[in-house]
Amino acid sequence: MGPKRLKYILVYSLLFFLCSWNILAEGVQEESEAMIRIEDSLGRSVVFTSPPERIVMAGRAVIMLADALYLFPGVEERVVAVGQTNQGRGDFFPVLDPGAQAKVRLGRSAGPEEILAQNPDLILLKSYMRDSIGMPLETAGASVVYLDLETPEQFNRDIRILGELLKQEARAEELIELFGDRQASIENSVAGRERKETLLLSYSANSEGYSFSIPPRGWIQSTQVELAGGEPVWLGGTLSPGWNRVEFEQIAAWDPEAIVVLSYRQEASDAIELIRGEPLWRELRAVKKGELYAMPGDFYSWGQPDPRWILGAEWIAHALHPEAFDSPFEERISAFFEDFYAIDRERFERLIEPRLTGDLF
Repeated sequence: MGPKRLKYILVYSLLFFLCSWNILAEGVQEESEAMIRIEDSLGRSVVFTSPPERIVMAGRAVIMLADALYLFPGVEERVVAVGQTNQGRGDFFPVLDPGAQAKVRLGRSAGPEEILAQNPDLILLKSYMRDSIGMPLETAGASVVYLDLETPEQFNRDIRILGELLKQEARAEELIELFGDRQASIENSVAGRERKETLLLSYSANSEGYSFSIPPRGWIQSTQVELAGGEPVWLGGTLSPGWNRVEFEQIAAWDPEAIVVLSYRQEASDAIELIRGEPLWRELRAVKKGELYAMPGDFYSWGQPDPRWILGAEWIAHALHPEAFDSPFEERISAFFEDFYAIDRERFERLIEPRLTGDLF
């Protein structure tokens, strides 16, 4: 082999090596760019090689997960299975997802085997479900992401997590801005006004009777009252982490200026009728002044950690300080469903408006 030929072979070999290296480097870079690394609500780092295409929502409180996930367009094409989304007053999920009938519906007690049978590449769970369901799924190698979705701050963080998972970071920031604008509007409207002593009660009834409960500090229901310009009379004492049952004697001792009643499985208006029919209750200031209100809802009550929490806060502000608002509250309802879920006026009037209950002024 002559020197000249050897030189050409070496040059071509070098060029081939460089081209191969560039192709390999580009492939590694593309794979790196496609990788998604998120930190969920429990501070766990979870890595995905690409945006998840088979999403399962399971466990308890699935309505919070579903209603947060479906704030992002196009997710209906990725969701393959979803847990229970009916609190007893109807199911909002078919409104969110036209293909809901084709989804696998998991029971509230669905175990790891049933969940893994859906071949998910992302499983969304509420954070408190880790010990009961999450750990076995993690041990089996499933990609599990936990969300809190309990306070306004957690909503913002968890919406960003979903935005990263779905590669819809811009939509996440848009949603956070929407929540922020509505929250700022409430705060500006009630600023400088005297805070009204307010009691929020959760009503529950069964064949044996009924009961009322109050939420602890930090829960979304307490935050709603504070944000709306109310003074939560029940937060002065020691409360357990969950709902705290309260008797009439304590309610009478507080004797608040306004009472807001919510209910998840029954109609809050049932509790209002019950209260107005009781002689002892009629002696309370709130009842005498006509400031006894039923928290509205549609498929779900607005008094819970769901994207509707901001609607509930706006409604309480309108109830406690009606003089602070010029426009009718009803306009805020349809605007909420259009801004957050792209449900236009026609669909709102057909699917959601007939479901509205509570004191809508």
